[in-house]
Amino acid sequence: MTELEKLIRAKEYMDKLAEGVDPVGGSPLPEDTALNNIRLSRCFFFVSDILRQVIENGGTVSKQPKKNTALPPFVIPEEMRGHIEISGEPTMITKFAARITDLVDAGSMRKLKVTAFTSWLVEKGYLYEDTVNEKKYKRPTQAGEELGIFAEARDGQGGGYIAILYKEKAQRFLIENLDQIIAFSNGE
Repeated sequence: MTELEKLIRAKEYMDKLAEGVDPVGGSPLPEDTALNNIRLSRCFFFVSDILRQVIENGGTVSKQPKKNTALPPFVIPEEMRGHIEISGEPTMITKFAARITDLVDAGSMRKLKVTAFTSWLVEKGYLYEDTVNEKKYKRPTQAGEELGIFAEARDGQGGGYIAILYKEKAQRFLIENLDQIIAFSNGE
């Protein structure tokens, strides 16, 4: 196995772990495992993206010269939108957003941030901000719950937390409104 093949396999493992799936057996990871912690999931997505960049660079790590120009805004071609995976299982917004950005060359444009989705949903009245112990959290409103957004208590490595999950109907709604969310993300 070449070094590049090892990198590709490592990225595949990181992707599976980030999605809450055992990378070897392919089965969902137990909810109570530390590997399902939201912070670790974000870390796995981050490492996966770094591995993607190394793979795209032929397997070598090199510093890129700083560019004087800012990256253009995030866009996803119309023909790619039909390839956005909609999970039949409720999913977290981080995983949903990653499915979209994985379809495009994210290195050639600004990233589509998770906060674009949640801030847009707050503005439209599907989520609201709640403050607990001086920390801000987003929670679904009644309209959000009717759309298929719900809160679920979970146990993680750092203790209990509330996960906000999006059912299939909510995922489809976000795709239908992707242009507005992208415009919101790009500051338009």
